[in-house]
Amino acid sequence: MMQLAQLQFGAPGWIACSLVVIAGSLLLLVYAYRSLTLKQSLSAAAFCLKLSAIAILSVALTEPLWSGTRIQPGTNLFAVLVDDSASLQIKDSATGQTRLQQVQQLLTGEDKNESSSRPQWLIDLEQNFSVRQYSVDSHAHAKSDLQHLTFTGKQSHLISSINELNQRYEKLPLAGIILMTDGISAEDISQLQPGVPVYPVPVGSQTLSTDLAITNTSVSYSPFEDAPLRILAELAAVECQHCQVETQLLDPTGKVVESVTRKIDTPDQRLQVRFQVRPDQPGIAFYQIKTRLISNTNQELTLANNQRTLKLDRGKTAHRVLYVSGRPNWEFKFLRRAVEEDEYIQLVGLIRIAKKEAKFDFRSRDGEEGNALYRGFDQQNEADLERYDQPVFVRINTQSPEELRDGFPKTEAELFQYETLIIDDLEAAFFTHDQIELITRFVSERGGGLVMLGGQESFQQGGYDKTDLKQLLPVYFSQQTDPTIESDYQFDLTRDGWLQPWMRHHKNEQDEHKRLAEMPAFKTVNHVDSTKPGAILTAQLKGAQQLQQPAIASQRYGLGRVSAIMIGDLWRWRLKEDSTDPQLNKAWRQLLRWMTTDALEPVNLQIEENAAGSAGTRIQVHVRDEKFQKRSDYQVELEITTPEKETLKLNAEPVADQPGVYQSVYLTDLPGGYSISARVTTPDSKTSTTAGGWVHAPEVVEFRSVNPDLSLLKQLATASKGEVIPATQLSRFVRSLDQREIPVTEESISPLWHHPWVLLLVLGCLFGEWSLRRWKGLP
Repeated sequence: MMQLAQLQFGAPGWIACSLVVIAGSLLLLVYAYRSLTLKQSLSAAAFCLKLSAIAILSVALTEPLWSGTRIQPGTNLFAVLVDDSASLQIKDSATGQTRLQQVQQLLTGEDKNESSSRPQWLIDLEQNFSVRQYSVDSHAHAKSDLQHLTFTGKQSHLISSINELNQRYEKLPLAGIILMTDGISAEDISQLQPGVPVYPVPVGSQTLSTDLAITNTSVSYSPFEDAPLRILAELAAVECQHCQVETQLLDPTGKVVESVTRKIDTPDQRLQVRFQVRPDQPGIAFYQIKTRLISNTNQELTLANNQRTLKLDRGKTAHRVLYVSGRPNWEFKFLRRAVEEDEYIQLVGLIRIAKKEAKFDFRSRDGEEGNALYRGFDQQNEADLERYDQPVFVRINTQSPEELRDGFPKTEAELFQYETLIIDDLEAAFFTHDQIELITRFVSERGGGLVMLGGQESFQQGGYDKTDLKQLLPVYFSQQTDPTIESDYQFDLTRDGWLQPWMRHHKNEQDEHKRLAEMPAFKTVNHVDSTKPGAILTAQLKGAQQLQQPAIASQRYGLGRVSAIMIGDLWRWRLKEDSTDPQLNKAWRQLLRWMTTDALEPVNLQIEENAAGSAGTRIQVHVRDEKFQKRSDYQVELEITTPEKETLKLNAEPVADQPGVYQSVYLTDLPGGYSISARVTTPDSKTSTTAGGWVHAPEVVEFRSVNPDLSLLKQLATASKGEVIPATQLSRFVRSLDQREIPVTEESISPLWHHPWVLLLVLGCLFGEWSLRRWKGLP
């Protein structure tokens, strides 16, 4: 609080004379009242009254001055901030008025005690302050008149708007901010910056009313084949007891995919509704969730929070997987059959059918250098046939004649086009040192997946314990000399395995136990000691003597993922199971989907709505070349499709301090789903595209609660050193501003004797003393 006033003396030389007069008067009054026949109490009262009157008159000789400070009219500023968002259209059941009507009543002076078209509090405020008026939704907007607001703002950003005003008037004498709002904001109090006091005026009733709202939604992507996309909707039902709630999932065409009905039993109940859906087409799709009350007599306060738009990304057409094997085997046969009809996986095989052979050992003709296995296939180019000192490969399902023509990839461009690498029954000596380093970078930098299958020449039996690839694997190698164990082992899931969707095949535990019981015994197992710290053991094998061996383990390595399958004869599973429901096929598909889920793309879209420092939706495109090196010399074009199917194009510019990152900002207006396509052009005119999307849903925050957020307003007032002002106390608050700390004030001095109350006090004292004497009949 500011110091209001203080007493000064204009003629301090008369202070001594004034004291003498007061002392003399005291003596005379003592002598005079000794002879009066009054009661002691009445005599003392009369004595004090006359002495006070004489003292006041004596002090007047010193010319006492009443000095203080007052608001300098028109110099200080005061901001009036009014919430113009759509949440003020909610009608409060307690008052029967919408919140915007309550605000308009405060702004137009329609109160029964006010006859002016302008409220009295605003008139009083303008007498001492230069008033600045603003409406607020996503930003603060200057207004010359607050009486014609539309209250259609999509979102309220109260905290950032207050910060904006503090920065705008940082060097000007802004005394405070009056904020009229229901407190529903897209931001929290932690984002408030130091500034002037804020005085919130809450609008709306705290009385609970009937409302059903979707409070949160989530979409989870899982390799679990029976439910690739799972949707969870969380509902809040207030004052809806004894009603039924119907929640529907609608596809992009508006067709109902699934409907769930629940009953509400309590006045404040939370519900979770789950959906499972598999979109027909790959890529981005926008679904909707709608909920409503069935057979309810009470009307909801608003229906704006009864639906949500969801973005479902089913991914691209296929993930490329490279399978490398040291010999033809049944494992690849069943693996290929498992994924041949899976549109998400494209399996490419590189099968070695002959190892390297010395030239001088197996020549069948004089002077012949080519491998006899290829004789007669290409007589015109027999000189280019595979040499005896090179292994012989069969390539399966390649996209071009050049792909894998020279065997296992030797460069980043050749290997990084795949997302997962499977090594099966292939000795470590097959790879050169550079290829092992390339595989390590494939996992750690490219974010690819690596799967090693068990076999005669895998893991320690294949010499991998003597290479750097052992750092990638999630298991520690055995110290035994013969790590390959052949016996009957039964497959079983570990505790972590039960928690992994890609390891389960059925929705309920009973069916899963039945599947595990029907699995055949495996005979070929690569023995390892244990899993590494941080790795997850999802399956194990139990032997006849109840010995347990790790079967399947996985771990993260860099940006990628590595899995080790120590079983060398998974094909036995397919031979023993029912052909109508091949569980091995499902296991292969779920494993490969999981391995390719987090693999990086050369072009990656990242979309952040309402990002810090961004006025709209920030779109970033992360670009890498075929070697997965970040590049900033490409051209990036964006094509955005709005909810109304309008198309517009933008250019993304490189970010100076972030190599390989291109950025653009789009000012989102309409609510709904937005699709985006990014086209990247290299300096040599090669192009690649990627697609994405986002959902602009401002109503999610604006209508997350139908009740005013009074707690936020209290925190705002406390943090800014203001206070919450009830609407009925607004006029009183404005009149009290002169008693508060104001940036610019002026000094005011007035003679104390000029104040009427001084003269009235003197006359009152004298009249009181005279009245007491006359009352007792004294002169």
